[in-house]
Amino acid sequence: MYFITTIDSKDNDMRCVGYYSTFEKAEEAVLDNACDIWETCYDYAVIENVEEGLYQYDQNAVWYQWDDLNEEYKRIEERPEKYKNQIGFGIG
Repeated sequence: MYFITTIDSKDNDMRCVGYYSTFEKAEEAVLDNACDIWETCYDYAVIENVEEGLYQYDQNAVWYQWDDLNEEYKRIEERPEKYKNQIGFGIG
């Protein structure tokens, strides 16, 4: 499953807002800011592919950053420095 987590880097507040069976559906939800997942404060969104089982993590999560000018999430190539050594955003 592809879990979407939004992150407020100022308060380090994280919230898993949903999941989809395909990456394409998950990415569409992020890029469309579906159900206003930004909520005026979540400056990052991350999509993690987590397989069934115990202690499963995605080492290649896909990251997005909120663009205030265009009011949308944009995909970024590298995870933010603050989260370089962290995994398991969506399900801990």
